[in-house]
Amino acid sequence: MHDQTVSKLRIHLCVLAVWLLCSVSRSSLAQSVALGEESLRKAATWQWPDVGLYEEMLLSYMEQRQLSEVQREQIVGFWESTREQLRGPAFLDRLLQAAAMIEPRLGEINDRLYSLEGPAVAPGEFDWLTSDVPGWMQDTIRLACGRAFGQRKMYDECLETLASLSENQVCDPSTLIFYRSASEHHLMQKEPCLADIDRLLERASELPVRYATLAKLMKSDIQPMEPDSLDEISRMMRDVQRRLVLGRAGEKVRTEEQEIVDKLDKMIEKIEQQLQQSSSQNSQGGSGGKQPLGAPMDSSQAAGGIGEGKVDNKEIGERSGWGNLPPAQRQQALQQLTEELPSHYRDVIEGYFRQLAKDKP
Repeated sequence: MHDQTVSKLRIHLCVLAVWLLCSVSRSSLAQSVALGEESLRKAATWQWPDVGLYEEMLLSYMEQRQLSEVQREQIVGFWESTREQLRGPAFLDRLLQAAAMIEPRLGEINDRLYSLEGPAVAPGEFDWLTSDVPGWMQDTIRLACGRAFGQRKMYDECLETLASLSENQVCDPSTLIFYRSASEHHLMQKEPCLADIDRLLERASELPVRYATLAKLMKSDIQPMEPDSLDEISRMMRDVQRRLVLGRAGEKVRTEEQEIVDKLDKMIEKIEQQLQQSSSQNSQGGSGGKQPLGAPMDSSQAAGGIGEGKVDNKEIGERSGWGNLPPAQRQQALQQLTEELPSHYRDVIEGYFRQLAKDKP
């Protein structure tokens, strides 16, 4: 009986020990997870702004404008009803709408910003912004204008508008970084684009789904792009078409068009050299590797191996005249260029040259 009691006591002690170990493990695991999440938060190089600080600035702006009690109640009611919009583009929109209730002229700007059919909005159009609106709201308007430029595919204007802003001075750092990286992606600024995307994705789990998804797609799209490749050339052609659709046909477009032609010239010349080398190797193989009589090497050897090695220059014409080849040869060259490309690259290149043919006087 005594032995049975001792055995049961031992079993209970073992169960208790196992339970204590599991409890400690669960506690350690929870602490590890918490520490891991904290380390991830600390690893991000940018932070979400303090909503309370913007509430204080909004109240101060209301005091400056000396609003009526009814107006104040309407603004406070709107702010309270949208309290779930704490970060990201939703917070940017919330702040713009609240500010428009304080200053009606900001409402007119908002109407133009949210309507993509009308003319674009640039902060410099409104002189009164710098005198009648506090600095934090000027930054908010500039951020919204940059976003609108990006949505209209006006990427140069987007980057120019956002250039003076930093993540720690705007109400929505995610929109700033996202539209900056999107513009850099379309303008083929590979290194700045990748740096901004990596910076944005530091808080991937906290971003709007569309920001995180598009950022990852942009990264996988631009990462393999190489200079002077058909990939780069096709992107340049799309950019020229975009600018023409926007009514831009100035020096920048002409320069980009010339750069496209120069890159294609370079690629066609390389292909011609490869074809010549292949043809030369085939002819040598067909003759059993024997050098034909009268070749420059034989003449040099006949003179004791001390000849000057001079040969007559071959007339190959001007490089810039490749586009004037007979249609059959030009088609063969373009086919050689694009035969290993995905179909959408071929469509871009063929469409580009069709457009050039239409525009040619």
